[in-house]
Order: sequence, then C-alpha cells, then structure tokens
Amino acid sequence: MKVGPSLKLVDKNWIRKAKGYRVCFQQKVDSELVTDYCPGLDDSPLDSDVTTWRHAWKLTASTQTEGDDIAEGEMVNVHVVDDLGDPIIYYATNKAEVFNPK
Repeated sequence: MKVGPSLKLVDKNWIRKAKGYRVCFQQKVDSELVTDYCPGLDDSPLDSDVTTWRHAWKLTASTQTEGDDIAEGEMVNVHVVDDLGDPIIYYATNKAEVFNPK
C-alpha cells in the first residue's frame, strides 16, 4: 500500500481527539428541568477529561439530595461531553457514567 491511501485510511478510522470537555447536567429551575453545561457553551471548555470528570463529581456531591424527587437546584444526570456534545467514557471505569441519575 502506498503512503497516500494509508494516510487516508488512518484519518478515516482514527479516534478523534476532543478539543475540550464540559460537564453536562440537568437542574430544576422554577420547577422546570433545564439542561446546562459547565463551563457554559459560550465559555472555553476544559482541556482535560480527568479534570472535567472530577469537577462533575464535585458538582454532584455539592447539590445531591436524599430521595427520588429532584430538589430545586439539585444537579442530576451529570456526565461529561466533548466539544461536539458527545458523552465521554469515565476514565476510572472505562464505561459510560452518569452521576446522580434521576
């Protein structure tokens, strides 16, 4: 195989490197479940998936309440997404992860 076709094959099948990461979560605001991101979509994303997952865990732990009902301000369905909004695998388990799923 020549170099040109092999490079096209690699580009086509290579795993894309994300350009940044955000924590995606839902939160009850005025009795309505709203999806939001941290950092916000207008802000620069974080550059490390590990740092972003750690931040996701801290946000979850800071707002999590007991019971099945979602409290006002509680962050639920917390996970990490890349710059395209696609979910990122949790580095600690190598599986899809959602903190405080409700």
